[in-house]
Amino acid sequence: MFEKNALLIMGELKESDIVLDIGAWFKPFNRANWVVDIMPYDTRGRAGSCAGTNEYFSKETWLNLDVCDGKKLPFKDKEIDFVICSHVLEDVRDPVFLCSEIVRVGKRGYIEVPSMLSELSLGVESKKYAGRYHHRWLVDIRDNRIDFLFKPHFIHSSRKYHFPWRYGKALAEEASIKWLFWKDSFEFGEKTIIDYDMFLQEIEGFVRCAGVYSGVIYAADDLLAAFKKALKGLLKRI
Repeated sequence: MFEKNALLIMGELKESDIVLDIGAWFKPFNRANWVVDIMPYDTRGRAGSCAGTNEYFSKETWLNLDVCDGKKLPFKDKEIDFVICSHVLEDVRDPVFLCSEIVRVGKRGYIEVPSMLSELSLGVESKKYAGRYHHRWLVDIRDNRIDFLFKPHFIHSSRKYHFPWRYGKALAEEASIKWLFWKDSFEFGEKTIIDYDMFLQEIEGFVRCAGVYSGVIYAADDLLAAFKKALKGLLKRI
């Protein structure tokens, strides 16, 4: 989706605008004047590049930094006219900190992440694994807010907590991605769920509401759960 939205970004950029691309190593946005990435400049572009053929950045403006080392980005407040952060926030240890830095240094920008539909689907990388193995967070974007929910291991264990692999393989690009164009600032935060049962209910509720599985299947699940609960109660009384 970033390749399509990159055209919109290019259309609103002025030649004088200073552009920062955070986490650009895999597919750099060539119009970026600055790049911040943990990977080195000489290995950039594993998946090519976008926004033209001429790179505005150079080896000197490619900052080889870990964006989650607890240090601020080496830019002044609102120094950057446009900040791009595409498919990075779901990877890093502290996306909330990185969001705070994006808002601090940038005047406006673009953020893109995998949707929860994609990250909870088998078949993206494996028939037995939901989403991508290296992603740490489930990310949701609504209006001008980004919420992060820790990606739990239990989502791979049961149909109740993920979508089938055929659904994941057939997921349209528009449904597999969430994106945000922002100006001045945006809201962000971690959605913390401490109680394990509440966490299970949160993920199961999301999967159910998507309507991917038949209502008959859920009715059977509910009936089986009610039977097990009744049986457990009966055994206690005996």
